[in-house]
Amino acid sequence: MDEINEKIRYLNEKGFPVMLMVTGNNSSGKTRLTNELIKNLDFYQTINLGLASKLVRYFRPDIDASHLENFNGNEATKIFNDLIELIIDSYSNTGVNVIIEGVQIDTAKHSKDLRILGGVILEVDQSKAIQRGINPETHFLRNLMKKDLKHIKYEENTLFRKIDNNNSFTDTYKTCLLYTS
Repeated sequence: MDEINEKIRYLNEKGFPVMLMVTGNNSSGKTRLTNELIKNLDFYQTINLGLASKLVRYFRPDIDASHLENFNGNEATKIFNDLIELIIDSYSNTGVNVIIEGVQIDTAKHSKDLRILGGVILEVDQSKAIQRGINPETHFLRNLMKKDLKHIKYEENTLFRKIDNNNSFTDTYKTCLLYTS
């Protein structure tokens, strides 16, 4: 971790804020990983796109909720791409280190953004996701009833690396640190 924090401080001294993205399907462990990262690394804020999803549902009840968690070129996709771009612009201009977390991150679209330090895609088997998603307000439980829900297909690339989160969280955390160092 010291090596990563040194890298973050070096980039900050050069005038670059550090942005990291954590994505993956529902109940894959994004929030847990993000909480651990912000506790141990020199990040100052996290942006959870789940809150943004709730706001979109509130202000735009005409948009089908299942569209908020699928990238299929619909209006919800555009809203989240615009929102993520706004977050990146805002935080890069203010110089704040931030972790952006949520299912709505289009890894193909954001793979060439030089302002992003890196990103991880958490993968978990559906049976594990069901076990982890038993809390009443998880997106996963809400969407279990929607038979038409299609999970996002995340593209692994030079910026976004896939991490298997089916086993020990400690292993997942160490792999994430390895990918971001």
